[in-house]
Amino acid sequence: MIFAYLIMVSMITLSIFYLYRSVFQHLNQSFDSDEIQAFLNIRRTEINEEQEAGRLTSNESLQLLLDVDHEANLLSLNSEYSPLLHRRFNMELDVHLARWVMLGVIVVTVLGSVSLYYKIGYSTEVSFTQDLQRQELTPQKVSEFLHYRSQRYDRIEDWYYEATDSLRAGKYQDAVVAFETAISKIPDGAENRVSLLVEYAQAIFYANGNQSSETMLRVVNDILRDSPTQAIALGLKGVAEFDHKNYLGAVLAWQEAIRYNPNSTERIALLSAINKARDAGGIDYKKIAPIITHQLAIQIEWDTNNIQWQSNDVLLVYALAKGEKMPVAIQRVHPEDLKKPILLTNLDALMPTMTLAEIEKVDLVVKLSNINDNDLTKGQIIGIKEGLFVNSKEIIGIKVSL
Repeated sequence: MIFAYLIMVSMITLSIFYLYRSVFQHLNQSFDSDEIQAFLNIRRTEINEEQEAGRLTSNESLQLLLDVDHEANLLSLNSEYSPLLHRRFNMELDVHLARWVMLGVIVVTVLGSVSLYYKIGYSTEVSFTQDLQRQELTPQKVSEFLHYRSQRYDRIEDWYYEATDSLRAGKYQDAVVAFETAISKIPDGAENRVSLLVEYAQAIFYANGNQSSETMLRVVNDILRDSPTQAIALGLKGVAEFDHKNYLGAVLAWQEAIRYNPNSTERIALLSAINKARDAGGIDYKKIAPIITHQLAIQIEWDTNNIQWQSNDVLLVYALAKGEKMPVAIQRVHPEDLKKPILLTNLDALMPTMTLAEIEKVDLVVKLSNINDNDLTKGQIIGIKEGLFVNSKEIIGIKVSL
């Protein structure tokens, strides 16, 4: 694209150079009287030859000769050329010059339009749209386009998209810079400011080699001041406390993170971190009681040849007490998370009346539901296991089928 653009610029430049060269040649051109007289003599000879050949009548020939004589009489013996021919040549020169000027205007217009087109950036957006339609987009092309938009428009959302793209690509320092720019543009008290700060804190954590820092801790404290139950911020606070060897503070922060984070995978990771902090700080369960006292670990199994999950599928995994219709613990799981164990705990009660802590045995039920359906009682039962003990140390496998 750039090479073709350079060729076009070179051709237009040469055209402009040729325009001015031709104009100057015409302006410097002179016409002497000998050349004009020779032209008139040639014209008389041509008229006589035309009459002899029969292509002109005597009257026509006479009239043409009179016209030539009239032009010859207008010649001044002391002038280099006649005013009439001077006007004729000037008219021809003016017409010729006008054509070149018009060409120059067209050239400048085309060059200016193309330059403006590239400067405004429409070519980039058109190319991106074409690649999107042809399904030829690559991660590199997407990153370049997001960077171009943030530089051009300088809007919060454009900086945010560039930041999250850099985060996914593992360019954590670039993500930190983009997040900082986005945050500097968002007003205090904005609805999505907290979520933006959370992702910013995560980027700082990753950019620092998965270690806490004063900057990260400052951002985390800002988040928790406005949103004390923000689970990711609580998890990062636990990391900072652990790095500062404040193991008691780490356990407390991570337990709160578990309380407000229903994601099974993250809960399992937090439980592992809590155990490390307890061991490092010598913190037993008498000093700090565990927040999760009863749990069930479940692994969903299915035949990939018979079940193909759809984008709007979601699974409801819940525990039922014998004879009850409402679950005492429930998790809403997306198909992409099914390869990891699902953790049902005493924190996952749908109703505050009963939890896993009050039940010895439960039935496990798996329902297939729609991601847009908020009614947790709806769905097709695709798997069930009955009479399972709570707090079993094994991972319970449930095979599902449609």
